[in-house]
Amino acid sequence: MAKKAILLIPLTYNDGSSVPEEVLDEIYEALFELSGGHTSAGTVRGAYRMKDGTRQTDLLEQVWVAYEEADKPRLRELVAGFCALLGQEAMYLEFTDSIIEFVSPDGEP
Repeated sequence: MAKKAILLIPLTYNDGSSVPEEVLDEIYEALFELSGGHTSAGTVRGAYRMKDGTRQTDLLEQVWVAYEEADKPRLRELVAGFCALLGQEAMYLEFTDSIIEFVSPDGEP
């Protein structure tokens, strides 16, 4: 049974420059390969205290992913890779208690 995870993907690097569309496409493709889909829930603004104590404020894309429990470690590995790719100290990954169902037109999950 699928569960829901929420990721916050930075749309800019820490220096303020935009993350290229090709890089974002690579991230979204990796999520698609893992879970068979994802949903962009919109752009949000967040702040993070860096290791040196400074505040980093970012524009981020909130992305929902349905995952199977067996894929949880792989999703965490993917996010760690995204973190390195984007030059981040850390990235937000939330595992919710939601249960995901994809309901067909006949009403069956």
